[in-house]
Parts: sequence; C-alpha cells; structure tokens
Amino acid sequence: VGNNLSSYSYAVDQTLGDALPASAVSGLYGIAGEGIAALVVDGDFVGSLTAFEGGSGYWLVATDAFDFAYNVPTRGDDLSRSISKQRELPEVPLAYRYVQSMNQQFFFVDEATIGGEPLEEGDWIISYNGDVIVGARMWTGEYTDVPAMGYDGSDASSIMTAGYCESGDVVTFKVYDVSQDKLVEMDSAESTTWIGNNAMSVISMSDRILPTSIALGNAYPNPFNPSTSISYDISSDMNVSINVYDVRGRMVAELVNGMTAQGSYEVLWNADSYSTGIYFVQLVAGNTMKTQKIMLVK
Repeated sequence: VGNNLSSYSYAVDQTLGDALPASAVSGLYGIAGEGIAALVVDGDFVGSLTAFEGGSGYWLVATDAFDFAYNVPTRGDDLSRSISKQRELPEVPLAYRYVQSMNQQFFFVDEATIGGEPLEEGDWIISYNGDVIVGARMWTGEYTDVPAMGYDGSDASSIMTAGYCESGDVVTFKVYDVSQDKLVEMDSAESTTWIGNNAMSVISMSDRILPTSIALGNAYPNPFNPSTSISYDISSDMNVSINVYDVRGRMVAELVNGMTAQGSYEVLWNADSYSTGIYFVQLVAGNTMKTQKIMLVK
C-alpha cells in the first residue's frame, strides 16, 4: 500500500493497460513518471501518462497490497501492441516553463470553466506557489493532470527549485486563455494544499470571484491528525490575524498576521507537537471576529 518505485524492464514500450494485468489495475490509485501521471478511474487510466517506456522507472501508488508481473509484450502479427509509445505532450511555452523536481504532486482537473464556459483545447493551466511557476499543462479535457513541483533541497538543484512547494503550501492556478490572450486567476472548491510524495487528487476550478464578506470556513479534516486546513475569505484589503487557542484561552499558534488583500485563502496548521484535545481557531479581520472549534485526535 502506498508509493512503490518499480522498473519497467522490457525494452519494448507498452500502454499502461497492455502492460498491467487487471488484478494490478484494481489495486492501483495512480501511476507517476517524471512530470506525468495517470489516475485510475472506473478501471481505466486518465491523464498524461499513457505508456511504460523501456528501461524507465515509475511510482505505482497502491490502494491495496498485491503482487504482480508486467505482461510480456506481444510480438509477431500483433506488432501494434508492442510499439505503443508514450503520448508526446505539447511543449510548454517559454513564459510558463518550470524545472522538473524529485518532489512532485499532481492535480487532475475534471472540470474547468471561465465565465461559465469550459476551457478549450489549447488553453494552458499553470500552477503556482506564490508567484513562482511550479507546473503547467495544456488543457486536453476531463482529468487533465497539472503537476506542481516541490523544493528539491539537494545541493545540486536547490537553486533551480528555489521557491517551489513545500509541505503545507497552497498551490494556486491561472489559465492562459488562448482565445482572449490573457491570464485568468482560478479558484478550486477542493483543497490544493501541497503534500508532495507523488500525491494525486481530483479538483475542479473556475475563474476567481472575489468575496464580498469576511468568512471563516470549516477546517478540514476535523477531527484531524496531525494537520488541518483552514480556509477564510477577506472582503477588502485589511489587517488579518488567525490564531489557535487551547481550552484555557492560551494562544498556542499564530497562523496569519499582517495586511491581506481581498480574496479567498487557505492556511495549514500542523499540530504534530501538540497534545490531543479541543482547540479554537480565531479569525480577526478589521472589526470582525470569527471563531470555530477544532479537535486534534492522536
């Protein structure tokens, strides 16, 4: 169960469906290569990764423990099965290029709209950590996978991946709308917190609508262990603070403190060093104060 690095040792390439027996597919959540990934949906593979290439390694993300062997590539009259190549992806435009990292995560976008209209093939979805581009993928329809690269941290590539995602960062997205020749900021209803380690999740997105009121969203998950994500809306530029208090009213963590622009945000609290119990998240924005109860269960 979990991530397994496996070599595809045949010299002949195969599509994922040809190479894997049905018993293996049923135990998989997804497969990741370098900057490309596939998700298993109703027994089929979706995403940019379409074939195993000879001599390459892949991360197989398993939902159940199982043993398997790759199917032997067929030859002879059925030669077409043995020359199934990985689908070539469009070259990322220079303005949106990024560096492949050892740490990566994938967001499979099942729906994306601007002004209520779906994206068109040829539009680009770009992922950001703050103002740093960490991934990009051309929209090809439902379950387009968008990578988000993480900070490598090794001596050789730490400079190349400076500003890339680290645990707890929130990935944001923009779409380059080809027909309008402009970048559009997007929002996702699902969490886009960066976990790394070849994590995969399905999200939907639409063009950003700025909030008109101050709100503190429900923490998720809640109860939690050890981290929970807290969303909040700010209706105009103002000073914002978000703190966590224990049941005795003592502040145990400061999550946000400073001027914040109008928009919707998400912050992660890692309570790994705190004990099981009830805590309170308090948002103070301008003259507004909102509080919610959360529970840490270890």
